[in-house]
Amino acid sequence: MPAAADNIITIVLATGNRDKVKELRPLLENISPLFKVTTLKELGVDIEIEETEETLEGNALLKARAIFNLLSGQFPFMIALADDTGLEVDALQGAPGVYSARYAPTPEGIAPTYEENVRHLLHSLNGITNRNASFRTVIALKGSVPSGDNSFGFEHTAEGVVSGSITTEQRGNEGFGYDPLFLVDSTARTYAEMSTTEKNSLSHRALALKKAIADLKDIVESHSTPLTSTQEPQ
Repeated sequence: MPAAADNIITIVLATGNRDKVKELRPLLENISPLFKVTTLKELGVDIEIEETEETLEGNALLKARAIFNLLSGQFPFMIALADDTGLEVDALQGAPGVYSARYAPTPEGIAPTYEENVRHLLHSLNGITNRNASFRTVIALKGSVPSGDNSFGFEHTAEGVVSGSITTEQRGNEGFGYDPLFLVDSTARTYAEMSTTEKNSLSHRALALKKAIADLKDIVESHSTPLTSTQEPQ
């Protein structure tokens, strides 16, 4: 049965990073007919939200709140979904961590490229035998959903962690960011040696998102809005 138009909940991916959109969107598109997924680009929004918090959770919530406050007036019900992800290397005392996207030194005001971050990480670990690391993602949801004749506002976070190690050279051509260096313990391959579908079945971001989806279903259903899934997320 089609969802009632006045109960549609728009999920806005609160990122301008098209690589993240490519990973997140397929896992969200078939939760339920009640949800419609869109992006900042599709909404004509070009905004850079500075990550000023000291934790992944803080930055994810910062971004979700900013996008919800900016766009919620355009929709009857809306959820802003943001993430922050950090690569945490044991031998570097958890670095680059919250600074993973801006790890390599660059001139002020210029963000490093993926390749610059990868090269800097390899340089930082040169000669170090302990290569243990983990990838961690925090997904933040900031939204308003139907609740009887009114709406229910909420904030929520979910976390996903994958253990692995850092290779001594780049391996694979898929993915983005540190993917060519992160060797997943459970597969003995880097993320960059996996297809998008395979990565989405086990990555830190996918694990966090699956938890967030399960929690979101509970939130919506607890406020008297039954969900009819079209397909369970893989």
